[in-house]
Amino acid sequence: MQQPTHVKYTALLWIVAVAAGVVETALAVTDIARESGLDAGVWMNLGMRSVVYVGALILIANFAKGRRWARVSLVVLLSVIGLAAMVVPAAMELANGEPFMSAVGGDGSFATAFVVVRLAHIAAVLAATALMFSAPANRYFAERAPRPVAA
Repeated sequence: MQQPTHVKYTALLWIVAVAAGVVETALAVTDIARESGLDAGVWMNLGMRSVVYVGALILIANFAKGRRWARVSLVVLLSVIGLAAMVVPAAMELANGEPFMSAVGGDGSFATAFVVVRLAHIAAVLAATALMFSAPANRYFAERAPRPVAA
């Protein structure tokens, strides 16, 4: 079966989510560099984020090729763990009475830009997660399932 449009759009949405993560990182690092400079901790964080972004892109490429394990990996790693890492701390700050902008974007020079990119990031993850389990995507991945060998 040829790759359905739903799968192509889902892969594109995952790429948008990763790109948003890269922009968020750039905004945060730029803000830190302006305030206090880049220390070893910031460089370590950049290295870890780079590994995560490259890993996510590899998963997205394999998802687009119809690899079922990549679909499951994207859900667990990005839809559940990644989304929770973005939403839970902000929700906790909101519950503690912080204003929305402060809870989601912090208080740096790029807070407004960060909030816009973060909300786009969250929207891309939610849309990609929903779309990758649409009926056409489900059929595509079901047809790519390994078939048992007859004895």
